[in-house]
Amino acid sequence: MSDQTANGYTSNAQSGECWLLRRDLAARIAEAEHMVSCAMRAGIDVNADDLAVVRRARHAFWHRSGSESLEIALHAAVTRIAKLVHYPSIQVAEDLRRADDMMSHAAFSGKDIAPDDVQALSAARTAQASRAWEPAVESAFYPAADRIAHAIAPVVANNVGAPARLGSQRTVRIYTWMTVFLTLVVVLLSCLFFVVNQLTENVLQTVQKNDEGAMVLHNQLVSYGANIVQVKQKNDRELRVLKVQASDEGRLLDAEEKEAAELQTLSNSQQALQIKESLQRFATNNRQLFNDVHRIRQIGRFLNLPVTNRYTERDPDCSPSASKVAATADAASGSRTSDWMCDRKRIRDSLEIKIPMLELSAIEKPATNGSNASNVPAQPESVIQDGLIKIAAYQDIRAMALYGRDVILSLVGAMTGFVLPVIYSWLGACAAILRKIKTECETCQYHPQSSKIAYRSHVTCAIIVGIAIGLFSGLVQGNGNISPLGIAFVAGYASEKFFYFVERLVDVMFPTHAPVTPLQKESDAAGSAKAAPNKGAIAKLSTT
Repeated sequence: MSDQTANGYTSNAQSGECWLLRRDLAARIAEAEHMVSCAMRAGIDVNADDLAVVRRARHAFWHRSGSESLEIALHAAVTRIAKLVHYPSIQVAEDLRRADDMMSHAAFSGKDIAPDDVQALSAARTAQASRAWEPAVESAFYPAADRIAHAIAPVVANNVGAPARLGSQRTVRIYTWMTVFLTLVVVLLSCLFFVVNQLTENVLQTVQKNDEGAMVLHNQLVSYGANIVQVKQKNDRELRVLKVQASDEGRLLDAEEKEAAELQTLSNSQQALQIKESLQRFATNNRQLFNDVHRIRQIGRFLNLPVTNRYTERDPDCSPSASKVAATADAASGSRTSDWMCDRKRIRDSLEIKIPMLELSAIEKPATNGSNASNVPAQPESVIQDGLIKIAAYQDIRAMALYGRDVILSLVGAMTGFVLPVIYSWLGACAAILRKIKTECETCQYHPQSSKIAYRSHVTCAIIVGIAIGLFSGLVQGNGNISPLGIAFVAGYASEKFFYFVERLVDVMFPTHAPVTPLQKESDAAGSAKAAPNKGAIAKLSTT
């Protein structure tokens, strides 16, 4: 090795080759520490120099320093420790450990053990400790281990040792936390979907109510406005006649009071009462629908799924700077151009009804040019205009509500059809595995390797089933229809049978006819000649 490598692999610390060397060194150090631990439990004396070499190697690995001589010393120490711990060989030492576990399990579970078998295992343990392993010891040990294994069946050696107990505890902990996590996910998603379903159902019901009420309210407002116009036109004609006749001011005041009285009577008519009731109900539904839209947008933000504004692919710019610029433009132009949802006052004006409704009440006129504020009579047409504004606002709210409802329901449908089945299938697999672990631990049948592989296979199969279950939703619901994706899944599962089906289909579509030779023609003719007398005899018997 080069000097750079001998000085601790510092120059190639980032290269792949150095990484592999460090990984091999870490594995060798871990193996040495494990063997030292086993030697201490078995009461085997390990050379102090070898222990010092292992400690120096661990320290050098932590500090990314080392040398070629330390690596050589580590390999030599590991070899010597392995000879001590794994005498006479690794397999025999492992078999002795398993035999001890089986004998302990048999003794404490009420299994009959022959004293000769116990003596053979004790002799083998003594021979290993004294490093006096002989063929006679081995020939007595394995038959005794075989008889003990038959005595504790169906429990095997790998199921009763410390690795099995530690493995079962670790597996229970892993699947318990997995079950807790999946349960929390299922509960949260179920609560969210319940809220979404309830919210979308409320949106649909409110939209249906207001769709019916919007047209009725519009017609009522238009009809009421026409009645107001008629009353005003009639009184205007009378006033013009009085002015032409040069009537006194008393008669003019009486005409104005008469107009006000007629408008007041009109505001208390049956038609006005119906408008008030319809407008109240319509405004209530508008406010409820607006709140539902706000909740839908909050859920969309939670799911990282933006619910856009009506008719556009972007939300209205309601930032403070944009609102200030829009307000300045509105003041300059004398009209409202900004989005009404960005102005809190306009939101209240569009959603709330003004009290009293359809009444001739005095409103405060703002002061201008330093003059004091004055009260002027409110025009009854303003209430009609207010109702039309609410109908226009409802169109915006309705568009946002239905769009958000479709977006959220699409996501919920996708998650309900494809995500939740996977989670529930995974959760069911965890429940089955935990029950199986409980049974295996009670009967000492948990295997550290095979059980772990079986559980992982169970979870993997459960996830595949959860993914594929959405393909057979029509069949599960009784429709009897299977989607092409479901057929593809079944064909992939039974690929051999599918290929057999394809081969039969090919034989039917493209049959193969072998050419007939002259020898075959002669044999067919001879066979038909032999069959002719038999047919005559059969016909004769049938006539008799």
